[in-house]
Amino acid sequence: MEMSYPSTPRWNIERPFLTGRFHQETKAASRFADSFSNNGAEMAIGCYDAGVQELLVIDDLLSALVGIEGRYISIKRRVNHVHGNDTYDSTVTFQVDASMDLALQEMAKRIFPLCESFVLTGQFVESRSQFKNGLVNHAFAASLRALLLDYEAMVAQLEHQFRLGRLSIQGLWFYCQPMLGSMQAVSAVIHKASANNFTGSAVLNLLQSQAKAMAGDNTVRSLLEKMTQCASNAYLGILE
Repeated sequence: MEMSYPSTPRWNIERPFLTGRFHQETKAASRFADSFSNNGAEMAIGCYDAGVQELLVIDDLLSALVGIEGRYISIKRRVNHVHGNDTYDSTVTFQVDASMDLALQEMAKRIFPLCESFVLTGQFVESRSQFKNGLVNHAFAASLRALLLDYEAMVAQLEHQFRLGRLSIQGLWFYCQPMLGSMQAVSAVIHKASANNFTGSAVLNLLQSQAKAMAGDNTVRSLLEKMTQCASNAYLGILE
C-alpha cells in the first residue's frame, strides 16, 4: 500500500545551490594545470614564499570548511548511486594545488575530512527534510542542523581570528580537532543511513549501535545519544 504525502516542489530538488550539490562532478583538467586563472592574472600558489602561501591556504581552508571552493583548493563530487532524485552514495573530495609547499599540503589534508563531513551532512539534512522521508528522519535532520549551526559558529570564530592576524595553520588544525571526531562519527551514520535508505526504527537502531561503538569517546557518544533521543521522541509520538 502506497503512502500519500505532500510532494516537494521540483525546484527544491533540482536547484543545486538549494541542495548542496553544486560541486562539479567531473573536470576535464585540474584548475591548477596552468599557472593562471581564467583572467590570466592569478599565479599558482607555488610562486609565493612559504609565509604568503600559509595565509592563502588558511583563507581557502576557511572556505572549504563550509563547502566552498577556494583559489587553490578545489572540490570534486563523485556520485556512486542515484535513485530518482536522491543521491544515496555521493562522495566529495578536496584537492590542493600541486605546487603548494609540502608541509602546507600535509596540514591541509588533515583538515579535509572535516570539510568532507560538513558537505555530506549538509546534503543529508536537505534530502531527509522532505515529507516522504518520515518524522524520524525529520527529527534526525533537525538535530544535525543544530550541530551544523555550532560548527558554522566555530568557523566564523576562526575566520575572525584570521582577520585579526592571530591564526596560523597549526592553530587552525588545533581548533578543528575537537569537532573532527563528532563530524566523522555523524558521517559514518549518514553513510549507512543513505546507502540503505533507512527510515523509522532503522534510523534509531543505527544511531544506538554507533553510540555504543563510540563508548570510548564520551563527547561523541553523548552527541549520538542526544540525537537518538530527538529521533526517538518523533518515533514514540507516532506510536501514541
